[in-house]
Amino acid sequence: MIRSCRILLVLPLLLAAASPEPAERAKPRSSPGAWLTDADYPADAQRQQQDGMAGFRLDIDPTGTPTHCTITSSTGVASLDDATCARMMERARFTPAKDANGRGVADIYNGRITWRLPDRDDGIRPLPPMPYRQQVTFTVDSDGIAFDCSITLNGATTANSAQCADIMSHRYVPQQDAAGKPVAQRVRMTTTFDKVDTP
Repeated sequence: MIRSCRILLVLPLLLAAASPEPAERAKPRSSPGAWLTDADYPADAQRQQQDGMAGFRLDIDPTGTPTHCTITSSTGVASLDDATCARMMERARFTPAKDANGRGVADIYNGRITWRLPDRDDGIRPLPPMPYRQQVTFTVDSDGIAFDCSITLNGATTANSAQCADIMSHRYVPQQDAAGKPVAQRVRMTTTFDKVDTP
């Protein structure tokens, strides 16, 4: 029986709206990761052990309120897609986009959410025998958004969705090319774990 579930964080992808583009884009008023909780995981998807990543687009009015949600990339599970849009419409609120004169205007917000069941009911994962080497690899695009995260332990790919979710929940300062233009960058962090004798 599934007692809990894990919902990974909403990852914002701000894309250009229809012309003209606002001088200032709409910004979430709260962390997108707080828009969903474990309690939002649809019961039928839990029972059938279904998960997946949903891409979505929100149409935002000049007050910062979503007026429509569209699934742009399906999880393949109707109840997960439906829950994504239902919760976004219910909870997502934005500081309105503004035109060059400072007036509120409509905008579009694109994002992704990963619905993932835990590997174990208690959520506890034992550490592998030490010493071991962990590598976390991900991409930061030219807007500072992290995606495509993977983790290896001693060279073998492993699942640690919580760690990748944490990494992808942050915005980063993107790398720059020689001309000072932001560019995408593949990042790898390597950590070595070893036992330390206690006195």
